[in-house]
Amino acid sequence: MNFSHFPALTLTAALALGATTAQAVEMTGGSVGLTYSTFTDETDLNRVGLEGSVELGFPRNFSLQIDAAYHDFDWVNAESTLLGLHGIYHMNAATSFGLFYTREKFEGEEADIAGVEVAHEIQDWRFEGYIADTDSITGGTFGGVQARYEMSQGFGLTGYFDRSEANNGDLTRFAVRLDRDVSPSTNLFIEVGSAEADFGSGSETEPFVALGGKIMFGADRSTTFEQRGLARLIPGL
Repeated sequence: MNFSHFPALTLTAALALGATTAQAVEMTGGSVGLTYSTFTDETDLNRVGLEGSVELGFPRNFSLQIDAAYHDFDWVNAESTLLGLHGIYHMNAATSFGLFYTREKFEGEEADIAGVEVAHEIQDWRFEGYIADTDSITGGTFGGVQARYEMSQGFGLTGYFDRSEANNGDLTRFAVRLDRDVSPSTNLFIEVGSAEADFGSGSETEPFVALGGKIMFGADRSTTFEQRGLARLIPGL
């Protein structure tokens, strides 16, 4: 048996396998978005967020979502960065389950966030929920739910509820968002809500408002799940 062609055959097989894998993986969706939020009574307490996500589809109804974000809190001159991964199983066209992991950094402090999530669509409604545990100095858990109703002429109305429980205090956030597709790839929104912080010695509730938009791309226009992080729950600092 002549082994002289073995390296060439191995290289050819590897290239063929890589080509087959590349054909099997496709970008199903993604987005890049910008958000500005501020408390209505204290406009110096605001946050600017830049977020981007992309989702890659695999055979057998699996996909991988990759997140990246940067948040700037103006009044305290602090910054936050985020990197996240979601492993997603699409049970059918209406229901998806996910496991996610996020590494978030805020002014030298790091938080490892891991959790589960689910999304379901029925007629003009879309529901999404998650629960997570965070390993940081403060520790704790957080989770949330949201429901979006798709209206006519590109409008959508979404309700959000999120709650974080940590060793140094709790945060509850409720918001309602009105969005509209101004083009096939661009969505703009306005959001109003309230944030309640409970630090043991007392609690304080403040209303806030947010404005923003995102550019969507890919076959499914955006990704299956939203990003999971603590900084994006805080309207401003």
